Amino acid sequence: MKWGLLLALASIVNAKRVVFDWNLQYDNLNPDGLHERRVITINKQWPPPLVELNINDTLVINLVNELNEPVTIHAHGLNQANGTNHMDGGGMVTQCGIPGLYNFTYEFPVTQAGTFWMHSHYKVQYMDGLRTPLIVYDDTEPLEYDEDETITVSDWYHEDSYTNLEQYMNHQNLDGVEPIPQSGLINDHKDTSFTFKPNKTYRLRLINMSGLAVFRVFIDDHELEVIEVDGILTKPTKTKMVYLAAGQRVSVLVKTKDSSKLNYHFHANMAPIMFDEIPDDLELNIEAPIYYGDKHAKFAPKEKNVHGTYDDAYIYPLEEAPPLKVDRHINMTFDFMENTDGINHGSINGIPYLSPLVPTLHTLLTIDEQYINNTAVYGPQSQTYINELNDVVEIVLNNLDDGPHPFHLHGHTFQVIARGKGLYTPETKIIVPKNPTMRDTIGVPANGFTIIRFRANNPGVWFFHCHVDWHLPAGLAATFITAPKLARERFSPLPQFMHDICAGSGHPSSGNAAGKEGLDLVGAPDGVRPIQSPFVVGSIIATLVGLSTIIWHVWVDPGHDDEEEEHNENNEEDQKPLLEQEEN
Repeated sequence: MKWGLLLALASIVNAKRVVFDWNLQYDNLNPDGLHERRVITINKQWPPPLVELNINDTLVINLVNELNEPVTIHAHGLNQANGTNHMDGGGMVTQCGIPGLYNFTYEFPVTQAGTFWMHSHYKVQYMDGLRTPLIVYDDTEPLEYDEDETITVSDWYHEDSYTNLEQYMNHQNLDGVEPIPQSGLINDHKDTSFTFKPNKTYRLRLINMSGLAVFRVFIDDHELEVIEVDGILTKPTKTKMVYLAAGQRVSVLVKTKDSSKLNYHFHANMAPIMFDEIPDDLELNIEAPIYYGDKHAKFAPKEKNVHGTYDDAYIYPLEEAPPLKVDRHINMTFDFMENTDGINHGSINGIPYLSPLVPTLHTLLTIDEQYINNTAVYGPQSQTYINELNDVVEIVLNNLDDGPHPFHLHGHTFQVIARGKGLYTPETKIIVPKNPTMRDTIGVPANGFTIIRFRANNPGVWFFHCHVDWHLPAGLAATFITAPKLARERFSPLPQFMHDICAGSGHPSSGNAAGKEGLDLVGAPDGVRPIQSPFVVGSIIATLVGLSTIIWHVWVDPGHDDEEEEHNENNEEDQKPLLEQEEN
């Protein structure tokens, strides 16, 4: 028996319940040193406490909500593939919000290792501070390093998220200009610093917990070696700089200097592309000192205009796997535009997502079984797609917007098949990698496309949405339901506490999207559609072009051809219309 298998078996035998007690409370704090504001704290701690455990442990979070608002918690990147779909934390997708003065326990086995994070999935709440790293260790990982450090980067607002949301989703903001943060933070603090020991190798786990900003990360006069993205180990890839969109994680190895004569700076610079304007008082370039022992020693010169070879769509998995063979194609052409409610919404194929009155998982498990494959019962604007078990689903994301969008899929990791400038059309040539990138959050470039594939092997209800947090309530989201009948058999009945929190928050907990039986959907959120204008007509035409693309893609898709053209890993420059941006 191989040592690796022995170690894996040992980790299962030694698995334990790791319990955290979280008391959610408000506090007035000044993380960026510029403005004191109300934040959400866990156990009155700031930054919120790190969650650490080992693979195959069971994570238990006993949550006490002392806020005056509902809350949910999502373990971003953990697939909940152990019959725990109801623990995924998607507000009105897999559960109702946990009302104020209620208790709730999240409990689920953790069978993935890597770098993840936990955050509120209720409206735009996590930007008020309710987010923290989630690190899952695995002694069998084929990696060698001396030190392990977690580093978060995030944008920071001086107004609370609900005030900003009211200004964003407003009749006076028909251009849909997202709130611009007032600052950026490293490890949720303005005075963060790091200590490096000479002649050591550090694993830096980088997590972007922003609501909007993309960060470019580098260290003066140090090389980075990417070894993990979104919980997936990668082939070691050297670069001077990595970038992270909201929700993405990257682990890098850093070999420290052999001398402590100089200190250095860690840089996390916000990319201007995500902001409609750059206020004069917004500092885009955030930094933290790295001390090699003597805090009084000189610092190495700061580097500017640092570029790297890292590409979040072309970073190849350590464990090679060929592109999946496609069973189903879905086109999602999306844009932002004024809708019939007088507000700028994001829409996919001309429909903005609106949350149902009943969580979609509840509907799946409580509606009469004859309706479970009828997407109508999940809501007129829940953007529901039903997949057969183990079908390989390909999604073509065509972005008509002039800004990039990081899309995140719950319950799965996906392969990144292609990305490029312009819309994906029948004339678009793509080269499918022989070992595609695997991750759970990927950027779709401005006025460009991204193609992903995933195997629908996880029965249940799974959210798919832009991880710019403002864009979720704006409607840039969809719902996947995999193997509805099997999911009902495995998950029914829902625990009573899932019904209790719905009652406490004033929502029905069973029935269709309106809380009624069958196809009686009167009262379900509906009626918000793009205003018919030349702009919208263009969007619809683009959608139809995308649909015709599907026919073309079925014909030329290398996933259907044993003689597929392989992507040359050494010649990717023409495939990089990416989130990486030039610094000002």
